[in-house]
Amino acid sequence: MNTLLIIVRFISIYIVALIIVRLMGKRALGQLSLFDLVIMAGIGDVIIVIGLEQQVSFWKGVLSLLVLGGLELFLSMISYRSKLMANLLEGKPTLLVNDGMMLEENMAKEHISYSDLQQELRQQGVVKISQVSKAVLEACGKVSVIVKEDEPESEVDLNRQLNYELAAIRQELAELKQALMLKES
Repeated sequence: MNTLLIIVRFISIYIVALIIVRLMGKRALGQLSLFDLVIMAGIGDVIIVIGLEQQVSFWKGVLSLLVLGGLELFLSMISYRSKLMANLLEGKPTLLVNDGMMLEENMAKEHISYSDLQQELRQQGVVKISQVSKAVLEACGKVSVIVKEDEPESEVDLNRQLNYELAAIRQELAELKQALMLKES
């Protein structure tokens, strides 16, 4: 196969693949679920085979891409309508931390070590597990973290803040009073 034909086939099948992936929607472009990853790997394989193998016709490659794209759209629609199919194809989120407590059974089931969890928490600005309300391993493999609300301020902190604000108000009043006296005279 000559070099120019390889280049033309690669460019052509690449453009067709881009169109197919674009038609599949934004969901296919975000965090990939296992199902989406398999579809994308299949698309990549078709691109390579069509680009390099002269025995495989270009149109068979286009048909393969259309079938993969159609399969993804069809199964996405089924997943949208059926929670069972969505869980089967995409997986379910798994709770890893609940109210500052690690759920070790869930972590073991998902093969998440303590150090893996700590790394995920640090990347999201969380230093201690006790700060976490919920940490969830999403179906796409990303860990979502919900941090506990700040604890209410102590009475000492509230008094300190109130005194600071009162001092600022007194200062403003003194300045206004002085400005009024100057204006009257």
